[in-house]
Amino acid sequence: MNSWIDQLEPIIKEYKDGDDSPLTKKEVERLALIIRFKIDVWEGNISVKEMQQALDDHSLESNHYH
Repeated sequence: MNSWIDQLEPIIKEYKDGDDSPLTKKEVERLALIIRFKIDVWEGNISVKEMQQALDDHSLESNHYH
């Protein structure tokens, strides 16, 4: 298996949508959260609707980093 960053590079590029500047800490946090929720949906732990609601809630309330 390739290194994790090699696996994540296309995901990061898609998230950046053509922007060449580095991701901020907040953007990295959001991207990590999106990945986490997508895994939860894939594994059947939450629905797509629950994922979207959680992402919306996180956007409104969060200014902290993990």
